[in-house]
Amino acid sequence: MKKKLTYALYLALMIGLVALGACSEDDDDNGDTGTGPELGEVWEGTWLSTGTDVAPILVTVFNYDSVRVTLNDNNTVVLESHILDGAWTTFDGVYTVTETSGSDINAIAINYTAFEQEGIIQVWTASPDSMYLEAVQTVPDISAVPRTPESGFGSDPALGNLNIQKYRKVN
Repeated sequence: MKKKLTYALYLALMIGLVALGACSEDDDDNGDTGTGPELGEVWEGTWLSTGTDVAPILVTVFNYDSVRVTLNDNNTVVLESHILDGAWTTFDGVYTVTETSGSDINAIAINYTAFEQEGIIQVWTASPDSMYLEAVQTVPDISAVPRTPESGFGSDPALGNLNIQKYRKVN
């Protein structure tokens, strides 16, 4: 059971994954002074999470020191995770973002060969652009409940902000 739970957490948190701070533009204190979120292709590109930006649960449970995700314009995704003093692991898949009217937080579904995730995504155009992503595994079912644009980042009563991944755009 412990091995199954560890595997499930690993899969659920691979992408979804991001920083300790709250994620709304109003209470973001990371110093970004971007023009605000834009919808559409703004999330396309390669995003890197390192150091304190890596979701605390990934650091604690899996010893991650970096996570890189590439969201392509053809809706394919490449997820790469790095373990401290270890190797990179890569997963390929497809993603769909469902834009939310009147909100800068949007729904995201990510389908990899071995698992699927759902959650929320928020992007700011800044220097560099910033992205927050919180997703949990939904297939195979581990009874995790994805956050929605309405519930917001960090609203999971069990995980709080531990599963929020903060990225900076690298290209």
